[in-house]
Amino acid sequence: MSSSQLILTVSGVQAAQFGASAQKRFAGTGGSIGRSDESDWVLAAPGISRTHAVVRFLNGMYFIEDRSTNGMSLNGVALTRADPCALSDGDRLQLDNFEIQVQVHSLTAAPDPTPAFDPLLDAMDDRTQVAPPPSPIRNATPANAHAFDLLDFGAPLAAHPVTDDPLDGLLLGSTPRELDPLRLLDPLPAPPPSVAPSAWNHSNASHDHFRPPGNGDTRATLPENWDLTMGDFAPPSSAVPAPTPASPVAAPAPQASASAAASTLAVPPELDRIFTIVVDGVMDVLRARAEIKNTFRLPVTVIQRSENNPLKFAATAEDALQKLLAPPSASFLSGVPAFEDAFDDIRCHQMAMLAGMRAAFDAMLFHFSPDRLEQEVDAGGKRLSFGGKGRYWERYRDNFEQLRGDPDDCFRRLFGDEFARAYEAQLARLKSARRQPARER
Repeated sequence: MSSSQLILTVSGVQAAQFGASAQKRFAGTGGSIGRSDESDWVLAAPGISRTHAVVRFLNGMYFIEDRSTNGMSLNGVALTRADPCALSDGDRLQLDNFEIQVQVHSLTAAPDPTPAFDPLLDAMDDRTQVAPPPSPIRNATPANAHAFDLLDFGAPLAAHPVTDDPLDGLLLGSTPRELDPLRLLDPLPAPPPSVAPSAWNHSNASHDHFRPPGNGDTRATLPENWDLTMGDFAPPSSAVPAPTPASPVAAPAPQASASAAASTLAVPPELDRIFTIVVDGVMDVLRARAEIKNTFRLPVTVIQRSENNPLKFAATAEDALQKLLAPPSASFLSGVPAFEDAFDDIRCHQMAMLAGMRAAFDAMLFHFSPDRLEQEVDAGGKRLSFGGKGRYWERYRDNFEQLRGDPDDCFRRLFGDEFARAYEAQLARLKSARRQPARER
């Protein structure tokens, strides 16, 4: 089982004033940060509130929540008060004039020790498997095998004494077929003669204790597709005739050599790295989308009680992969729904961006329109030093100086407000159109 540890460290020259308290570790739990002695991490500084921030731990992820009056920022972006934001390795927190480095380390617990082997207990535990499943597994035999000798199964048992106790078969066997309790009702087969093991024995270790009943010199003729029927193959018996199969199995088409099949089915070694890069790239695009929405003061995606997308809230690509490939849960979306949701959000974001930029450009052109400027001057009735058309030019210069005096307010008035309005309107139309086909289906 894996977990993670959050390490917060005050960086720069300010770290010296806190001494040993300049670093705080959260191992699978949350806590409070502030000036109060009751805080889990005490930062005694004038600009720090009594409870400045709260660290939360949910589903393997750490979140920071602003509780201060002076505010705080994450990677240079101001946080909304009481709005949890996910923390990633390498992030930078700003509390007052203190910069805090964020580290998220994964911790992997040691695996449980393997219990000692007990043949008697293993045999008794496997006794619940009475018979083989109705549809035997066809690929139980390794693909690189070349030959098979039925009589070689008896060779490994030559060193064991043969008794008349029917329970010996249960204690010596290791597979579900050998542990079938119904075999106790069959007549005991005669011990097979000792046969020298073949040099090209195809059997694996799990079949070496199998003793097929039969006459001494009887050798079975193996079918060409023995590799595909290994799981349910049984040697012929003179006492019990083999049942007729319900439907004959067609002979397979000629296959290529084992080496050619292995090269065809081999997974490229770089596939794991490629998938990790794809997941990390999707997460970067979603983070950029969140930063743009935060810049224009648009509503951002926050963590909820259920159906959260790991691609939006996981700290690293490895954490996202663990949640994407984990069994389905109510807290996070699984692999396919998570990717569908992420790409759909990216697609809608791109189209809403285009609509917002076009609307903002039109609004900026209207702001500098000569007709609007003339109407504003005439309606105001302000006496200017110039007469005639010169007063319009003087008004334009005054307007331009006002805009240049406050760049942030100028950006909001000329571009930001109209961009945000058009962006949200286009996004609402796209989501409505997306839900309509779903209702029709």
